[in-house]
Amino acid sequence: MNFKSFKQRRDFLKTVGSAAVAGGLPTLDALSNVALAAGSTGTTQVGSDYKAIVCVFFYGGQDNANVLIPYQDGDATGTATAATTTEFDRYAHDRSNFSTTNPGGDPSTQAAGSGNLAFTRAQLAATALPGTTVNSITGAANAAPGGWTTNTYGRQFALHPNYAELKSIYDSGKLAVIANVGPLIAPMTRAQWYGPAASRPATPRNLYSHDDQQKSWMSGTANITNPSSGSGGRIANNPAITALNSGAQVATQISVDGSNTFMLTPLNPDPTAIAYQIGTGSIGRLQTATTTPIWSPVGTVTCNTGSSFITANPSSPYCVSGGPIAVNNGYSYNATLKNAFLSRVNTTSEASSVYSDQWRQTMRQSIDTQAVIAQAFLNSPPTEEIVAPFAPVIASNYLASELRMVAAMIRASSQLGAGGSALKRQIFFVSIGGFDTHGTEFWVNNPRNNGQISKAINAFWTAMGNVAVVGGAAGETARDHVTLFTMSEFGRTLDSNGAGCDHGWGAHHFVVGGAVKGGKIYGQDHNVASVPAGTPTYMSLDSTAGAVPRIGLPPSPYSGTDRIGPSKLNHALSRGELLPTTSSDAVVATVAKWFGVPVADLTGLTGVFPTLATAHPAGFDIGFMS
Repeated sequence: MNFKSFKQRRDFLKTVGSAAVAGGLPTLDALSNVALAAGSTGTTQVGSDYKAIVCVFFYGGQDNANVLIPYQDGDATGTATAATTTEFDRYAHDRSNFSTTNPGGDPSTQAAGSGNLAFTRAQLAATALPGTTVNSITGAANAAPGGWTTNTYGRQFALHPNYAELKSIYDSGKLAVIANVGPLIAPMTRAQWYGPAASRPATPRNLYSHDDQQKSWMSGTANITNPSSGSGGRIANNPAITALNSGAQVATQISVDGSNTFMLTPLNPDPTAIAYQIGTGSIGRLQTATTTPIWSPVGTVTCNTGSSFITANPSSPYCVSGGPIAVNNGYSYNATLKNAFLSRVNTTSEASSVYSDQWRQTMRQSIDTQAVIAQAFLNSPPTEEIVAPFAPVIASNYLASELRMVAAMIRASSQLGAGGSALKRQIFFVSIGGFDTHGTEFWVNNPRNNGQISKAINAFWTAMGNVAVVGGAAGETARDHVTLFTMSEFGRTLDSNGAGCDHGWGAHHFVVGGAVKGGKIYGQDHNVASVPAGTPTYMSLDSTAGAVPRIGLPPSPYSGTDRIGPSKLNHALSRGELLPTTSSDAVVATVAKWFGVPVADLTGLTGVFPTLATAHPAGFDIGFMS
């Protein structure tokens, strides 16, 4: 099922909250009256052996052609040629519904119904990335076929104009772009895609389907239509990770965005692996209560989120408040109801139904976890260092609200391990929707959503830089222990359908973190093996041509008679959508290896990624993690 707007998807999740139990996800909508005290009650730090993964999902299919955009050409020697913009011109032509007159990037200047999806070079100047002429992994100017490479032959590419903050992180060397990535079971060429079905390599199930490709990205099993577990769930359930979190007071996985395939655990999981849901909460300031609230897990303190109280009490500690579980709504001071509810929850078994017992266990875990988190937030609060970076961007930016809660949970990790010790591993899931832009909503959703993404991730990055590390080296912060990566079910077509763009396959994504070898564009099999003298490399045809440096642009996809044949560039399909050269599993597996999952447990039929070895027989590690 696809949701064209964020609100539509959130409303749906609210109606199916009980389904989380069946999926192994105990529910807790948000923390209630949880005081997150500031000041001297705790030190803002994480453990030196702590690591966290943050998965950010873009629901609807992110428009890859406006994420990483050709800006300036290079030449056969790997140096930039300032006066040449042939590749950009092709991008602008094909995105503007094949027009040479419609300006791009500003819907107010476009002819009605033109369907122009292109930006102008002037709009891209501020987010243009420097060209790369040397392979960043091997040091060689030309990577061997099959190798991971970031050589763009002197070309410059630009990020979306609303990615100013992400551009800054890229320039600092801590954001990597993974080009032309998507679900893959086996390597595939354009010739094989359009060739006889009998000789075509295995492809992901139900390509171009929102629901199926969401599951493919999240599950790491693109060969299965209805996966029973997700890659995040299998990472959390790996013995090496469960051993690190043995005795933890909270689950390894925390979703701030409801149930999802990414966090589904295998059958009979370790208790620490089963995901726990939490809400974003609302920032307030701590207030001493005259009486103890019935449902408060931390005593006579409440979180006052009223703007007048916050303004009038600037020295009061920060806190976060929300509604915990459905039974609390409207009954906060009903002791009779509370006692009856707890009586049932605390019963070992009513011998009536396995479902009743499962419900009680789930509710008991939610209540217990709420109390643990509440106390941890008292001891290790999201002080000014956590709250302040989000303050300028939190309004109308739900992703920022989600990442603020992630930052608060990371901040509290020092209290959530066994016996109140530091937790060593955490996995988080957040999302933003509204990327299914087939129509004129493209110029509303696309700029707005990408601006929110850039600002939310930047606020999170700033907050992580404010969290110290116990026994860390000089200058070491939580940034060095947290890796964030993005997902979306698929990319979209390069060309316009007259209003917006349609479903594709490959896309471009980001990885952010202190351990990320960023400031580079990664991708497999995209260098040019040989270049005829005097021929620009983007025009050269060869067996390894891929997303970079071409970003999926065929030499002439909309002229001539051969629009779908194998003579066109190897990894661009008939409408400029990308045929992936890098599997989505390889991205997550590279992060999972850094996270602590043994390499031997990542591949193979019983591994975290069962088809990783078939998708990348020469090796999966992309090389973007230190």
